[in-house]
Amino acid sequence: MHTTKELDATSFEYQVDGDAVPKETVMPSVTSDDRMGIVMRTGAEGLGAGNFILSYVTAFYDYLRETRKEDFFEYPDYYTFQTTNEPADYRMLDIYPDHKNVTVEPDAEQLLRAINDRGITTLLVPDVPPTSPDVDNITLQSVHRRIDHCYVYAPDGRPSNGEFLIRQPHQPASEWFEATVESLTGDSEVSVPSFGSDNDWIDQQFQEVSVEQAVERLPV
Repeated sequence: MHTTKELDATSFEYQVDGDAVPKETVMPSVTSDDRMGIVMRTGAEGLGAGNFILSYVTAFYDYLRETRKEDFFEYPDYYTFQTTNEPADYRMLDIYPDHKNVTVEPDAEQLLRAINDRGITTLLVPDVPPTSPDVDNITLQSVHRRIDHCYVYAPDGRPSNGEFLIRQPHQPASEWFEATVESLTGDSEVSVPSFGSDNDWIDQQFQEVSVEQAVERLPV
């Protein structure tokens, strides 16, 4: 919950073709029932979706403030799905406790089962070449029934067909990104990308896609 002390709705800017737009133009509204999942090949790769994650986290806490009369101490049900033996800990982005960082085999069926089991409603997948994964039809039915929105991100913040941009000031998020990289064990060569040319801002682009297109981009 530490992000609630640092971020609010004004911490983020949203752009389409270089023009500022309201958040609702590019992202769905968020309630306490929404469940977000980010799929990644390596532990650090998901930082390319860091602005999206933190924007969602901030919207979650704003929703609680609007709908709760009493104080609260809780975390959103957001998850990372990492197809690596060395997963990163995304607690600094308020994905917590650590069981929400899920290690999964690089297999479409296993990934989707893990995603379904956690009732994910918003899914982010990396910008990888599409494939035709072999997935059980029952698994796909659950995916279509549960997931409302899908987005493509890139590890460097620049997917090949980015449609909209989310930006936030470098601090304090850069420190949280660094802490996420530092949670990796045995890989000292991993570093946080610059995420744009502006030293004062973190810029990351995203593309909204269909459920079918998201499944085709699962890292397998």
